[in-house]
Amino acid sequence: MRRSLTILLLLLGAIAVSAQPLDPFQPANPIVMGRGGSFTATASGYNSFFCNPAGFARDGELTLTSANLWAFMDRDLVSLAQDFAGTGLSFLPQASSASIRAIDPAAFEGLEGYFTDLADWAAGAEAAGADLEAIIVAATGDTDITITSEADLAEIIAAAGTEDVIAFLEAVEQAATDAGYPLPFTVDDLEAAIASALPSGYLRIGGMVGLGYVGNGIGLGLFANVEGVVDGTNVLQATGMAYNTITFVGGLGLSFGNLHLGLAIRPTIFGYSEISAAPILAGYLSGGSLDLTSVFANAVYFGSGLGVDVGALYELGPFSFGIAVKDLLGTQIAYRRTTFDEYYQAIIAASLPLGNELTAAEEDAAWTIPMKVNVGAEFHPDLGVVSFLFDPSVSVDLLDLSLAIRTFQSGQQMTTDQILSMLNFGGEMNLLRFLSIRGGYYGGYLSAGVGLDIFLVDIHAAIAGDFGRDAAGQWGFSNVGGSVEFAFRL
Repeated sequence: MRRSLTILLLLLGAIAVSAQPLDPFQPANPIVMGRGGSFTATASGYNSFFCNPAGFARDGELTLTSANLWAFMDRDLVSLAQDFAGTGLSFLPQASSASIRAIDPAAFEGLEGYFTDLADWAAGAEAAGADLEAIIVAATGDTDITITSEADLAEIIAAAGTEDVIAFLEAVEQAATDAGYPLPFTVDDLEAAIASALPSGYLRIGGMVGLGYVGNGIGLGLFANVEGVVDGTNVLQATGMAYNTITFVGGLGLSFGNLHLGLAIRPTIFGYSEISAAPILAGYLSGGSLDLTSVFANAVYFGSGLGVDVGALYELGPFSFGIAVKDLLGTQIAYRRTTFDEYYQAIIAASLPLGNELTAAEEDAAWTIPMKVNVGAEFHPDLGVVSFLFDPSVSVDLLDLSLAIRTFQSGQQMTTDQILSMLNFGGEMNLLRFLSIRGGYYGGYLSAGVGLDIFLVDIHAAIAGDFGRDAAGQWGFSNVGGSVEFAFRL
């Protein structure tokens, strides 16, 4: 069971992340998600902080507490969870007709054997008359390495860095063969076993807590969030990324007849770190207990910056038109570097560590937050007294139009998937002023949501998935996500 849990954590904690895929101040709020992510012209209340500061000029709303959790993953990871849970979850049909489950149990058992064989190989080096230290020195070129046990070998693997684990094992394979003490398997076979036993996949998981007041020309809020995103095909050669922000927002909204303008200033503390599989692998090899914080084996890059958002809304009868520019001219973070332990302890103590300056190479690779331009329109008819019974609205957005400019500047062309990811539309039906039903197209996903507003308590939930037909014509999905928010609002 321990080994199975280890490999599960290895999968979830160490799949490669696409470069800078997210806006760190854009939670997957179920109100916005449920109606397809289209909120630029709808902006009002709490979500004005994230979608359009022009919403500050609309009616007031006080959020005493909001707790928002979300997760997105592809079908293979859902199947992995199903295998561990021992349930078919028949209401989530798989998009592929090739098999009912994504995991071959025999291949999974076989993969565990590779890790056991590697640990046994390291432990048996001395008995076989092999110089394990010389093998590692030959593989790494580092003459300062001292090997005394298989646990030390695990530390060497961890120190190699996740991106280099396969290359490291290949070098060990060659050095061990040259020394007459070959590995009990080939690295090619190990890679094939990983591909057979563990699915590739996309995983995004995060949460935000916040409070704030929006309305009557003012927007004031305080937010803290954490999020991790992973995406890749090979566990041992991949990395992931996790980040957190602590953000204060102060903003103003002005109305000139039907025109509303908004400005938000966002002082932000931002920290991020790559997630490494190697320490988990090392813990597995050494047989020790698992320290989940060891996935943050790399440096933490942290700093502060000042984000600026501007927006406008124009109301024309039942129609509203909106534009929002997030991170005007791009948000620059003055980064420093520290260890995960130092960063964690400092954040818990409500401070920041001293840290060290970044090298030139680290500065070039540091996460930047580009400017994003969103536009949208909403149709919200005034049904008079009937609106108490049912109050419908529909909206459509084009999000991050500046993506086209950034893509052009990089010398690439926009793909169909990128264009579809910019398109978001949906609607909402409010019933009896306490029940909301939502649905939409969420940047490539179909979404649906529901909300309850009972006195001070707001509860909202949404799901989204890219449903479609597979090659065999069967309906299913390859990605699915969900979000839930619990809030106390006036």
